[in-house]
Amino acid sequence: MFTSENIIETVNCVFEACIVIFYLYQIMKEQYRYTPKFLVIPAVGMFGVLVSVTLADANPWLKLVLVFASMMIISVIMFESKIRSIIFYCLMFIVVILASEIIPMGALTLMNLGTPESQLNSGMGRYIGMACSKLFCFWISIYIAEYLRPKQREMPFKNWLLIIFVPLLSLIVLNGIFVSSTVSPRRTVVYLLSVAGIFLLNIFVFDFFDTYSNTLKLQLMEQRLQSEEENYRLIENKYTEIRQLKHDISNQLAAAKRMFRQGSGPEAVVHLDRLYSKVNDASGVCYTGISAVDAIVNMKWAKSLKEGIPFSCKVMVTDQMDTDELLLCRIIANLLDNAIEGTQRSQTEDKYVYISIIQNNKKLRICVMNPSDEVDADNLTTKKEGYGHGIGVSSVREAVKQLDGILSFKWEKSIFTADIMIAY
Repeated sequence: MFTSENIIETVNCVFEACIVIFYLYQIMKEQYRYTPKFLVIPAVGMFGVLVSVTLADANPWLKLVLVFASMMIISVIMFESKIRSIIFYCLMFIVVILASEIIPMGALTLMNLGTPESQLNSGMGRYIGMACSKLFCFWISIYIAEYLRPKQREMPFKNWLLIIFVPLLSLIVLNGIFVSSTVSPRRTVVYLLSVAGIFLLNIFVFDFFDTYSNTLKLQLMEQRLQSEEENYRLIENKYTEIRQLKHDISNQLAAAKRMFRQGSGPEAVVHLDRLYSKVNDASGVCYTGISAVDAIVNMKWAKSLKEGIPFSCKVMVTDQMDTDELLLCRIIANLLDNAIEGTQRSQTEDKYVYISIIQNNKKLRICVMNPSDEVDADNLTTKKEGYGHGIGVSSVREAVKQLDGILSFKWEKSIFTADIMIAY
C-alpha cells in the first residue's frame, strides 16, 4: 500500500483502539482496578494488535478473533468483573463491530447501485466506510454502556440472547444481500425494502430492551412509593402516640407521686419505668432528610419492636448529600436485618439494636451495633448460617465500594459492630 494509505489505516487503528477501551471502561467502570490514566497502557496494546493485523492484511475473521482475545485479556487484568460478564460484554462489542462494518458498506453499495467490492476495500469508498463505521461503533457503544450496566442483572438470559442474535442474524442476511452478484437498479427497491424490514426488526428488539428498562424503573418507583407510604403511616402513628401520651403523662406522674407519698417507692419506680418505656417508644422516629432512608430505618425500627427488641437511633444530618439513595438504602436495610436476626440468635438477655447516622465534614458515618454470640468478623459469608450476620454482606460490600466508602466489621465483648464511612 502507499504511504498515505498506511497513515490512514494507522489513524483508523488508533480510533478503533480508543473505542474499544472506551467501551470496556464505560461498561465496567465500577470494577476498574486503577486510576483512569492507566487506560493508556491497554489502549497502546490494543493499537499494536490492530495495526499489526491491518498492515499484515490478515483475514477479517482473524482480526475479530484477535480483538476478542485482546479485550478478554485487558478486561481480566484491568477490571474485577466476573469472567461470565466479561465474555458477555466482549461478545456484545463484536456484534457492534460487525454491524459498524457491514452497514456502511451496504449503504455505499446501494448508493452506487452495485459498486464492485474492490472500490469499498480501497480508495474513497473505503475511507468513507471507515469514518461511518467508527461513528456507528462509537454511538452504539455509548448506547450499550448506558443501558447494559444497570440492567445486566435484571434482564432474563433469554432476552439477552434475543438482543444478541437478532442483530447478528440480521448482519448475516444483510451480508448476503450486499455481496449478491445480481444487484441491479431494478432490484434496488427490493433490497431497500429488505433492509428496511431488517432495520425495523432490530428497532423492535432494542425498543423492547428500552421498554423493559423503563418497566424496571417503574417497579422500582412503585416499591419506593410503597416504602414512603409505609413510612408516613409509621410517623403518623408515632405522632398519635405522642399526642395520647401528652394527655396521659400528667396523670401518670400524679399517680407515681401519690405512690411515693404513701410509701410505695418500689411500685412507683416500676410505674415510672413503664412510663419511661412508653415515652421512649413513642419518640422513635428517624429523620435524615432522605425520605427513602427514613422509610427503611423506621420500618426496621417497627420490625425490631415487634420482635421485642429495643431499638435506638442517633441521627445528625444537617446538610444535603449528593449520594446514591438506593445504595444507602441497600446498605442500611441489610445491616439492620443482620442486626435484628443476630440479636434474636444471641444468648444474652440485654437485647437491642443501635444505629447511628452521622454527617461530618463531607463524610457520612453509618454504625450499627447489636449484641451477638461470637462470630468471625473477618470471614462473613452471604449464607444464612452461624449467627445471622452473613446475610447480604456481599451486597453491603458492593454498595459501599460503589460509593467509594470504607467498611469494617468487628466483634468484641459480645457486641457486633458494622462501621461504614462514606465520602460524598
